[in-house]
Formats: sequence, C-alpha cells, structure tokens
Amino acid sequence: MRWSEGVRLIGTAGHIDHGKSTLVHALTGIHPSHLPEEHAREMTIDLGYAYLEHPNGYKLGVVDVPGHERLVRNMVAGATGFELALWVVDARESVMPQSREHLHILDLLGVRCLVPVLTKADLASEEQIATACEEIGALLHSVRARVEPLHVVDSLSGRGIAELQRSIFALCREREDPDDDALPYLPIDRAFSLRGIGTVVTGTLMRGRLAEGDHVSISSVPGAWRIRSLNNHHAPVREIGPGHRVGVNLAGLEADAVRRGDTLVSRNYPYTGRFFNVRVELVHGTTLEWKHGLRMLFHAGATETECRVWGLVDEGDALWAQVELPREMAFFPRQRFILRGTNPRVTVGGGEVLDLSPDRPRRVTPAERSAHALRERGEPWLATYLAGGDRGVYRTTALARRWMVRESELIRQALESPELAVGPEGAREEAGSLVWRRAEGQALLTRLRDYVARQPRNEKFLPFAKLGRELGLRLPDLHAWLQRLYEQENDAAALLRADTRLERTGMVLYPGEVAFSAEERRIARRIVGRLKAEGLQPARIQDLHRQHASEPEIVERVLAKLRAAGQIVLVSPDFALHPIAEAHLRSAPALQGLDGVSAAEFGRALGLSRKYSIPFLEYLNEKDVLRRSGDRHYLR
Repeated sequence: MRWSEGVRLIGTAGHIDHGKSTLVHALTGIHPSHLPEEHAREMTIDLGYAYLEHPNGYKLGVVDVPGHERLVRNMVAGATGFELALWVVDARESVMPQSREHLHILDLLGVRCLVPVLTKADLASEEQIATACEEIGALLHSVRARVEPLHVVDSLSGRGIAELQRSIFALCREREDPDDDALPYLPIDRAFSLRGIGTVVTGTLMRGRLAEGDHVSISSVPGAWRIRSLNNHHAPVREIGPGHRVGVNLAGLEADAVRRGDTLVSRNYPYTGRFFNVRVELVHGTTLEWKHGLRMLFHAGATETECRVWGLVDEGDALWAQVELPREMAFFPRQRFILRGTNPRVTVGGGEVLDLSPDRPRRVTPAERSAHALRERGEPWLATYLAGGDRGVYRTTALARRWMVRESELIRQALESPELAVGPEGAREEAGSLVWRRAEGQALLTRLRDYVARQPRNEKFLPFAKLGRELGLRLPDLHAWLQRLYEQENDAAALLRADTRLERTGMVLYPGEVAFSAEERRIARRIVGRLKAEGLQPARIQDLHRQHASEPEIVERVLAKLRAAGQIVLVSPDFALHPIAEAHLRSAPALQGLDGVSAAEFGRALGLSRKYSIPFLEYLNEKDVLRRSGDRHYLR
C-alpha cells in the first residue's frame, strides 16, 4: 500500500461551551469564529475554519462545529469528511447530551480516527478529571472508529496542547492514497461573492479532483460552470484532491443561485436520485416507534431535508429501508447519512446509500438485499441479483448508474460468471451493451418470434404493454432488449426487421403491408391534412374521434394504420404529430439551444402552452434527445 501526506481533515465535536473553538485557537493560532454574533455571544453558530502547519511542510485543515442542539444541521455539514475528530469534553461537566449525540454522529458518518480531549483541566479538580475520564472511556468502548489515547488539556494555560499537537502530527503522517478516478463531489457549505473575483463556493472535497479550467455542475442550478481558480487555506492552487478544504471560483455563476446543501459535481454527474435503498444503523438505546412512511430529517453532506422512510426490514445483522426525498440529490457510492427525529429532534440513526432507482417502490427486495450483502463481503453479486429478480435484460449504463459502479466492473462480472452473458451470445462488447441471464436470451427471442407469427395479418399494431406481459418483461427492459436486437447484424435480427418495426408505444407488424379501404383512405386524408396544418399545436386524439363521431371503430383502425405506415407519429396518449412537425420538434432543442430548460421555458421558446410542452418534453426524453434532472431538461 502506498501512502501520501497532507490530505487530512481534522474537526471538533462536542457539547456547547466545552471549549472547542478555544482549543482550535490554541492548536493553530487562528480563532475559527468569523461571525460578529459569535464573538458577541461567545458561542459557535456556524462552521469555523482554521489550519495547522505540519512540521513536514503542509497544512492540515481544521473545521470547528457548533455544539448547540439546535445547530446539529451545521455540525453534520462540517463533520462530513472528517478523518480525524477531536471529541471535546469539559473536565468539570463531563459527558453531556450533545457530547453523546456528536459522538453517535461521528460514528455513523464513519470517521476514521477519534481523539478524545478533556478541556478546561486547570479549572477542574483531580476528582472531576478522574470521573470524566471514566465516563469517556465507558462511552468509547462501543465506538467502531480507531480511538486514540485521551488528552487532558487547558487551552488558556497551554497545558497538554503541545502533546496533543505532536499526537495529531504523528497520526497525519499516514494517509492512504485517494481514489483519483472518482468523480468530483463537493458539498457546498458556503457561497459568496468577492468584488473583482466573482462567486466562490467552499466545502470539503469528498471525492475526485478539481483543477483550474474544469467544467462542473451545481446540483440545483442548471448548466455547467468553468472553474476560474482554486484556493486552499488562503493560498491559490492549480489542482486539488480529496480530503481538502477548498474555495472554488466559478465563472459566470451568481452567488444568490447557490445555497448551503447544494453539491458541486462533475458535469453530467450520473449518481442522482430521489428514491434509494439504504442500510440503516440505529443509535444504541433508541426507542423508535416505527411506522410505514415515517417522516424524519435526512442529513447528508451539507444538506438537511425532510424524508420518508419506507419498508424497514430487520435481518438481524442488517437493517434495510428505502428513503424518499422531496427532490433529487446527488450522491456518491456508499455515502453516509444521518437520520434525526422531527419531534423531538434527536439523532435516531444513520447509514449508507446503497443504490439508486430501486426495483420496487417503498421496499427493498430480497434480490437487492442478497446482492448488497455479497458486495459488502467483496464477492461477485451481479448474477445473484439478476437471478433473484424479475428482470432478464439490462443496459450496463443504467445498471452502473443505479448501483453506482463502473460499467467495466459489471462487464467483468458478467464475463466471469457462467450464468451471465454480455451482448449477443456472450460476445465481448463495449460498455453500454446488454447484460442478461444466458439461459433467457435465446428463449426470449424464440418466444418473441413465435408470438409475432401467431398474430393475424390484419392486426398491424402490438402495444409494448401487451408484449411485455407475454414475455414477462418490464417495459424498460423490453425496450432495451428490442433496441439491441434491432441493431444486430445476424439472420434473427434481419427476420425480425422484415416483419416488424419499433414505434414509441409498440411494435408495428408487417410494416410493408399497410392497406386502406376507400372509407379508411377518406378519413386518413382528413386526419393527416389536419395534423399537417396544425404543426406543433395539434388537436387531441379524442378531438379526431369527435370529428368522426359516427365512425369510432374506423377512426381507431385508421390511426393505427397511419402509425404503421409512418404517416403520423404518436408522441403521447393524447397527441399525434405529422412527421414534418415531429422532425421539427426533435431538432428544436439543439437548433434553439434549449439546454437546461423548464417546461415553462421550453413552451415559451416554441410558443406552446403547458398542454403541449409537458407531453412534448416527455417524448423528447424518451427519445434520448433530452435528459431530465429534477425540473430541468438537458441536451444529451
């Protein structure tokens, strides 16, 4: 294992008025409080920052967190990313309520190393110090983090400060190399504007690297922003890695558009979600009155938001649940989070984010739980997951995003497993190919061809919903599998293309054999002419039925034949477009630069009401022209 120096982040934690900020001042010579109100009230309200000069010539970032019970949100925002935590306890008062809660939070967030520090020793008696040491030792017995020997200090007289510094320096000589290939992920805890510089956001870089000139995104702000400059502890740097405090100057971004709780990530960051499966740990002794859909406070990075927790499953050695957020958030693999009650506001537990886009709403399936248990042990899990679920087909891109892994890892597991295949007949494919159970691939194709052959020649349209029920596939899996089949150059695919054609909502059968009767031709001409004249503001399909109210069955048949013949395009259950209008709709986002638009902005650009803009945007997302993230739609 290789080790590097200079990328440690140190933080404080503990009860209010136990001397955290004064300890930071004694260690660094920098007082972390920066708000006038904090100095006036002698109380830390927001996060404070300082740094410690290591004898080897680099700086250690120090974050001071507030200790008040009403400011746990700020505490979690600062503690996220701590590698070494100074757990501070007043020698006279010993362990207090927030001492315990902060210790639980540090443990749930997975802090690597914990240094207990007994402060204000000159004001305490030997008996008080002995009692506090005993209580601290009893609490630390159950902590999973590496616990260092306790330090007894007095920040005003300097007692024990030099020894504590030396201990910190020794602990910071060893640092495992970070994962430089990870995508950048920086929870934003401050955003402000400097005259002559512009908008600066600050936070602790949790993963990845940032460099001048990189283009990044902000989770709640559409678009991409160029990094103009980087700053680490008041010094400019050209590049920075994980574990550091960093200020990022972003060109063109308004400071008012960013808030604490946003996340700075790479452009087109894939790992976002609103529903996700989690492994939960409860604080020892917590009496949780569980009910389905329990409302709680969810803390991750610098974000605090209300959430709902569904489908709690207790398997003895693991507690599983699914979390629902009010809006999409960006996550990184195995990200830690904290759960707090809403009344009273106490830390109930925490855990880690396991996967996005779960199989079932509001519960973690047995297949998902089995796969996660295997992943935890470092064993192959993909075959177990696919075999235990009801899905036969996946695209590796979607699967990699959902499980927050690299596509190369999925393909490696598929190639090494006798139960899986990658691409057709197990061929070695590039990323983005299908992964399916080997035994099902050929069987699905045979069943599809048999089913198509059994359809009467006068039945021209086969909806995907009906076909999915016949083949036992969910619609996303059916779409992905069919699209891949149509791309292959082999006899089976050629025969399939000769007899069928894929449309948005189904499969057109015998596309070269569309014929209209005289009556159908008359109605078809009127429908096509009307849709051509109406362009991007067509009548609803129900209006087309009303136009020929005396011939409802003929109209339905004509619409199906027009779709099969390619003379109209169904873009939603309510609207069809003339092919010219559909082509205009597809090209409009790129031609007009409609990148990162809301439904209202899209409608204004094309002169459309919400009646049209919303279904048209859904159609463009399904056709991979746009990609939706939250309420915004981005060019692919």
